[in-house]
Amino acid sequence: MNYTIGSPFGRCLLCGISLILLAGCGSPSNRAALQGTVTLNGKSLKNGNVQFLPQSGTGGPSAGGRIADGSFSIDRDRGVFFGTFRVEITASRKTGRKIESPLAPGQFADEIVQYLPECYNRQSELTAEVTKAGPNQFEFALVSP
Repeated sequence: MNYTIGSPFGRCLLCGISLILLAGCGSPSNRAALQGTVTLNGKSLKNGNVQFLPQSGTGGPSAGGRIADGSFSIDRDRGVFFGTFRVEITASRKTGRKIESPLAPGQFADEIVQYLPECYNRQSELTAEVTKAGPNQFEFALVSP
């Protein structure tokens, strides 16, 4: 009997092995959905962004999303792997001043500044533990002078 890849039996064998391997790729995602609330001085943060950055020993991608009316939600498909994360929260607003555009000299645009303290973004001290058991619901109560 001929068992080469070019033989009918060989092609069937190769097809069967391929199907078995593809079935193994359909395992559930090892990512987690993330939800939460963000307050600033006791009030819902109107607009901002949240970013989950994996820490040492945690694999996988970072994930982020928009904060609207104090809430954020990141779908499982765009979520993070399980582990420990540094969390950065940013929010910006117009100052009321106009500044010259660095990209278009002679043109002016609204000045926009980050108004949350750096301990919540660039030098964030916020952390989150994302677990398999979930739910991965977080509450961040920020304080700013």
